[in-house]
Amino acid sequence: MDTYKRSLTTKLTTRLAEPKPLIQVLIGPRQVGKTTAVRAAMGGHGLYESADSPTPPSYEMLNQWWDRAISSGHRILAIDEVQKISGWSEVIKRRWDESPYALKVVLTGSSALLLEKGLSETLAGRFELIRATHWSYGEARDAFGLDVSKYIEFGCYPGSMHLLHDITRWSSYIRDSIVESVIGRDLLMLHPVNNPALLRQVFGLAAGMPASLISLQKMMGQLQQKGSIPTIQNYLTLLGQAFLVTGVNKFSANVIREKKSSPKLIIHDNGLARAFTRPVEAPLTPEVFGRYFENVVGARLIEAGWDVFYWKHGKAEVDFVVQGPQGERLAIEVKSGPTTESELAGLKVFCGENKDYEPVLISLVDQKIAGFASRSAEWVLSLGG
Repeated sequence: MDTYKRSLTTKLTTRLAEPKPLIQVLIGPRQVGKTTAVRAAMGGHGLYESADSPTPPSYEMLNQWWDRAISSGHRILAIDEVQKISGWSEVIKRRWDESPYALKVVLTGSSALLLEKGLSETLAGRFELIRATHWSYGEARDAFGLDVSKYIEFGCYPGSMHLLHDITRWSSYIRDSIVESVIGRDLLMLHPVNNPALLRQVFGLAAGMPASLISLQKMMGQLQQKGSIPTIQNYLTLLGQAFLVTGVNKFSANVIREKKSSPKLIIHDNGLARAFTRPVEAPLTPEVFGRYFENVVGARLIEAGWDVFYWKHGKAEVDFVVQGPQGERLAIEVKSGPTTESELAGLKVFCGENKDYEPVLISLVDQKIAGFASRSAEWVLSLGG
């Protein structure tokens, strides 16, 4: 791990080496290596500051940091969790416009909504966005030696990998150091949340149902704290903006119907789901492992920037209907074991109605079925890394 360098680090290093880089903005989940990438790209030079504290600094501190970085010989300023500083985007816009390129500036954040709002409303035309994702399988394999099964079961938060010999301890780390930090320090501090206990319960319920369809009405009935469907929808949106859970919508030509559909819950890293299983020491059943495999496929597609949906009509289903950044259109069925042609009936129905989509089987076992393209598990699990 000490010598492993993510592509994220290489990209940022290259950009900071340019004579006149725009403001570089890293946005992504907690504990995936944003700080490591920034420090490596800076090479020990410049000024690195963090706004990630229970009492974030005021906007006046931004001006002090800016002046200090200007006076340093290297003229680099990096600010971690910048969205926690009230009025941050206005200060940075003013200082940047006063003397463009006087500093090489790097900003990081783990709240997509607040950071992107400040960027789009205030810093338009002045920045480049770099998306830091959860670790892909290829990265987890190369850095930590994880095999596919381990990656599917435990995901890959780098700081937790040395604890996998003790699953109880590993689980506590994920719950306390990652999930609680995101909910307690990112969501509750920065967003109007009227019922924090309900928000935590919505996440806990979602974490126990990876790659599952659930109506919001049914979800509401399973929560101890009572809340309205709009409240639960809002909390799921917040969890998505914090890179924890995304509710995937049903594929439909009718946009209104699509938005009213029951979401398929995708957990962004399987470690988030595994840490909340009870009892955590118990091995996964083959059925649950299959759901974990489907979930991680959906997560990698989402984090790689694909548009992801599911499809269901009567008894016919397709796990994922996706549109890729290069124009790819795939209807994907995910199977962890040997598959018969009859189990792919939903793909046949969907692709018969939507002929511009290619039917694809993604499996953990090497198998080919006539009429269906086959993509390896390693291909999709390494997307976005």
